[in-house]
Amino acid sequence: MDERRRSELEAAPEKKAGEEKGNRILFFGILAGMIVLNIVIAFVIISVTRPKTPEEKIAIVQADSLKKVVEQTTTMGATTADNPIEAIVNIAGTDGERFLKAAVIFEYDDKAFPTLSEELLRRTPRFKDLLIDHLSKLNLVEVTEPNAKEKIRKDLVRLVNKSLPPRIGEVRDVLFTTFIIQ
Repeated sequence: MDERRRSELEAAPEKKAGEEKGNRILFFGILAGMIVLNIVIAFVIISVTRPKTPEEKIAIVQADSLKKVVEQTTTMGATTADNPIEAIVNIAGTDGERFLKAAVIFEYDDKAFPTLSEELLRRTPRFKDLLIDHLSKLNLVEVTEPNAKEKIRKDLVRLVNKSLPPRIGEVRDVLFTTFIIQ
């Protein structure tokens, strides 16, 4: 019995040495994990709190301005839909055989320019004259090409905004309610 007991006592220290070795590996694994976690946290904190370079600031401003432009183009502003401006003109170069009938309304930002609505109504005769003058100069090719309406729209926005005083505001877009070529 003594021998058996002795062999058990000798095996016990070996068991403790194996458990100690396993605990040591676990301890170093946890320690390494904590170090890696601290490095990641430090990197995130440094990258978030460091001052922005001028290039980064410019990029942020450009992204914000692009976002504003996209938002502005996708939202509908106030319009003069109650008072469309209509014009019927002969198409240049057709000797009066062909004509163009167009009606337009103006889109504008009524929050930025609260008095623009009254000014647009007051200047309706001038805008009708601008519309007639511009459309009567166009020939059949210019009126029927694929992007004709877009080109006419941009020209009209430019002409209308040029005729408005800057302090009153500006028209964002010209929308066609009628565009008939006969």
